[in-house]
Amino acid sequence: MHQSSSLRAKLGLNRPTRSMADGQFVLALVVGCLIGVLLTVLAGGSGWQDADLLSILSLVLWAPIIEELAFRGVVQGWLVTTSVGQRRFAGLSCANLITALLFTAWHLVYRTDLMAWLVLVPALVFGYFRDRHGSLVPCVILHAAYNMSLLPGWFFL
Repeated sequence: MHQSSSLRAKLGLNRPTRSMADGQFVLALVVGCLIGVLLTVLAGGSGWQDADLLSILSLVLWAPIIEELAFRGVVQGWLVTTSVGQRRFAGLSCANLITALLFTAWHLVYRTDLMAWLVLVPALVFGYFRDRHGSLVPCVILHAAYNMSLLPGWFFL
């Protein structure tokens, strides 16, 4: 029993240790979504104008859950248990920094434009809240909201 709860904690599959009324979280949510809309407007649209419902659900629901489980859950969850991952740089854990770089590299596998490179910033935000709350819940919420904010950019063109 103890071993399964320890694994759940390492993967971030538990309730956040802090309230979701965290002011930093709300600020990251609002500012991140506004930046997402602005970036898609400046980039000439989101590219999702002709997407079907399944594609949009994948972008907004499945990708955030799967990617957060893989990167912030497995990778960052493991790295934070290592001496390197526990070190801090500029207020961020090295586990977060390494995970964010891997997350960006993952996005560069299938996209090579500026938007793929810009994934590094939200990845650091997601990792910050993983460390701050000890849970994937804030990461998934932010990731889904950020992805959703990419959709309306083409409406403003």
